[in-house]
Amino acid sequence: MGKKLLRHIGRVEEHVLCLMVLQMGISIFVQVVMRYLFHSAITWLAELVHIEVVLLTFFGASLAIKYGSHICVDVLKNTLREPLLGLLDAVNHLIIAAYAALIIFFGSTLIRLMVAHPHFTPTLRIPKHYLYFVVCIGMALIGVRSLYKSYHIFSALLKRNSGEGSE
Repeated sequence: MGKKLLRHIGRVEEHVLCLMVLQMGISIFVQVVMRYLFHSAITWLAELVHIEVVLLTFFGASLAIKYGSHICVDVLKNTLREPLLGLLDAVNHLIIAAYAALIIFFGSTLIRLMVAHPHFTPTLRIPKHYLYFVVCIGMALIGVRSLYKSYHIFSALLKRNSGEGSE
């Protein structure tokens, strides 16, 4: 069930990110045309694109974990062999999940404070705690994907070790 749910969430993320990038490209094009042809700008459009860049960062990071495409330093990875390489990868994902949990914890504290004393974005007038909530959702996806990866790596390591011991 967890695998199906993550696959479905991944598809939704991919579609939302694709539409968001398309919309951002169109918005920036419209903004350029407005500035250079009409000497005017749509002020709220720039703010919307800034918000979307933040959303793209966190949801894109979640997908990068899914596909294993985060930037990493390979010096240690290139010197290790299995099973230590798998163990390093699993521990790395556990650290990412712990970091995501910290961000969610402190983010939720910030959200509670901002709900009590609301702040709004300058032109769109969106309550800022909504934006921080979306960041927490992105971090939750990162944490869940990291835990899922760790679980599968540890499971594969245990299967390998139990398979070698039974021969």
